[in-house]
Amino acid sequence: MLGRYKNYIAVALTLLSIYLLVPTVFSFNQIRDASEKSGESLPWYVRLFPDKQINLGLDLRGGIYLELEVDVQGALAHRSEIIASTVTRYLNEKKIAFDQTGILPKTSIVSLILKNPSDLPAVKDYVRDSYGNNLVELSKPPLLVFRMPAGSPESYQSKFQEVVAWSREQKSVLDVQLRDQDIEVTLAKNATAEEVTSAFLAKFPSGMEATPLKAGLFYTQSEAYQKTLKDETLEQAVVTIRNRIDRFGVAEPNIRKLGDSRVVVELPGAQDPERAIALVKRSGKLEFKIVDDSVPPAQVQTLIDTARTENKIPEGFTEDINVQINEALKGKIPADSEIAFETQFDPISKKVTKGIPYLLKKKVDVSGEMLSNTQVKVEHNDPYVAFTLDSTGTKAFGDLTTANQGKRLAILLDGVVTKAPEIKTAITGGEAQITLGQGDYNSLLKEAQDLVLVLKEGALPARLTEATKTVIGPSLGKTSIDRGFHSTLLAALIVMVFMAVWYKGSGLLADLAVTLNVLFIFSALTLFGGTLTLPGVAGIVLTIGMAVDANVIILERIKEELAAGRSIKAAVDAGYSNGIRAVVDANMTTFFSGAILYYFGTGPVRGFAVTLMIGIATTLFTGVVLTRSVYEYILSRYKITKLSI
Repeated sequence: MLGRYKNYIAVALTLLSIYLLVPTVFSFNQIRDASEKSGESLPWYVRLFPDKQINLGLDLRGGIYLELEVDVQGALAHRSEIIASTVTRYLNEKKIAFDQTGILPKTSIVSLILKNPSDLPAVKDYVRDSYGNNLVELSKPPLLVFRMPAGSPESYQSKFQEVVAWSREQKSVLDVQLRDQDIEVTLAKNATAEEVTSAFLAKFPSGMEATPLKAGLFYTQSEAYQKTLKDETLEQAVVTIRNRIDRFGVAEPNIRKLGDSRVVVELPGAQDPERAIALVKRSGKLEFKIVDDSVPPAQVQTLIDTARTENKIPEGFTEDINVQINEALKGKIPADSEIAFETQFDPISKKVTKGIPYLLKKKVDVSGEMLSNTQVKVEHNDPYVAFTLDSTGTKAFGDLTTANQGKRLAILLDGVVTKAPEIKTAITGGEAQITLGQGDYNSLLKEAQDLVLVLKEGALPARLTEATKTVIGPSLGKTSIDRGFHSTLLAALIVMVFMAVWYKGSGLLADLAVTLNVLFIFSALTLFGGTLTLPGVAGIVLTIGMAVDANVIILERIKEELAAGRSIKAAVDAGYSNGIRAVVDANMTTFFSGAILYYFGTGPVRGFAVTLMIGIATTLFTGVVLTRSVYEYILSRYKITKLSI
């Protein structure tokens, strides 16, 4: 039954392919964009065809290629902070006294220091019931405490600075902290308490005393839990970036995981590369922290200036520089506080001109995870971002502002203070706003829109750093298209001329099969939303050669049968029957190679593999099924006495 309708199927597929490719050939997307901008209706003939066009890859269309490193270790530490906050609420509810809770610096280890050892069993039971096998209690505490001899706060700070200098030379020490009269030492993963205690007391023998932690609990995440969190972090980063880009309006973005800690972002045809990159990299972390007024602002500025000079910290207010400043000020500012800056910009150059330092409490009572709605508003021609908190955030915000009336509340976005107003009254409605400083209306409006987009899609699960960036201009893409088109055309022309000269009429039939083969490849890319890249063009050129090779095998078989004295019909049947095995074997092994390239490859390799696999499928159809049906049709309708071959 299928044999009777093969010709009809071939004609239908050809017409369908032409129908699918008309929008690409005549650039209907440009017509749609122009109509949308002008507000005019689409021409009637455009509405007759599908919206799909061939997606051009980054190398053909121009755009942005980014490889972003995801700070998965930071994500693990953040999850531990959430766990520590949950346990802290439990301790407060049960009125269990504790000295401190949180995570040890530069680790994801949850630290719980209780006042009474008798409370340890109850807390252990709570952690086990809440987190099961996800948390593992450390049998050996990774924290050592050394008590200094009685003295003044100045003497404590002086001694602590000596300890800081010593710790930087010790591979067995991750971090040191000063808490009143005690120095806390965080051990590296494979370090032993005995080793570090011996080295510490040998360096600082005068009156130092090692204090045992009788009521300390320390938990680390299990390996299985860490693996799950890392996978979730990477996947969530991909989803968040994709959602942002979709709202930004870049067509056909390619966003995918690369390895265990990277995300690849390809944005073909991006009109504003720098804005798109800033949007992708922005973490979108919104935090509210109380300003610590225990140290006067003038003294804070002096401490920062001294730290920059003594530690050769460069000018600037980036996140990395901020980390260096806080590291250098250990022991000089309260252990539960940190430095953050409010940056000011030149309204014309948009460059940072000044950074106003704030001493903030590290504890985050309200965060962007508690947002329920954000929107852009304009008042007195000044755009700003208004937001509303969910029920949990509203209660937390109300409690925070009630307990800290008269103090200042800093609003931080990605670690930078946007403003720090005084809390005059309790804010229980759960509504607030973020102002954007000074600048022209359009720039501020665009910034507000980007901020709303970031906040709506949620903060990135971890910090992103730029590992690789390539911006490809549209002129380079046009050059690639022209060269790809010319190379494909030249390859097809050479092959088709050879076939027509060598195999005569049968060669022309093979040329028709090659032409339809290329047509079917492009229509398949359009139909299934594939992306055509420069390596993909190379795959098409290779497909042309393979398609001709299939026809050469079959035609040579037919010539052998004719030379052996068989009739034309018998020779054609035998040629296809005997040649098809070699054709299928050769093409299927290549198809599987393409599948492996697609599975394990990235970017350009995948683009090559896609067109190669599609081309093999269309080659088998056009080179075996289609050409044979044409032979059968001609031989059944006409009396052929000699085959042109």
